[in-house]
Amino acid sequence: MLGTDLGLKHQAAMLRHNEFLAEAKLQHEIEMAYAENGRIRPGIVSEARAAIATLLLRAGSWLMPEDSTGAPGRRTAKTLELRPGQ
Repeated sequence: MLGTDLGLKHQAAMLRHNEFLAEAKLQHEIEMAYAENGRIRPGIVSEARAAIATLLLRAGSWLMPEDSTGAPGRRTAKTLELRPGQ
């Protein structure tokens, strides 16, 4: 009786082990499929960052006054003013 009990426990453990391996293999295949489809070239990210930085610089150039101190003897407003961008 002891031998059959050990044999059954071994078979059950082997079945659980095989199920675990099959599930891990399936999960790995799913992750690999997502990785292949979701890859973004690093160049695209750096190009997007450069484009955003350029747009922000142009917007800052557009909004900021050309001379924030003003001419001597002339009072200037310390607020932002619109002027053509450079």
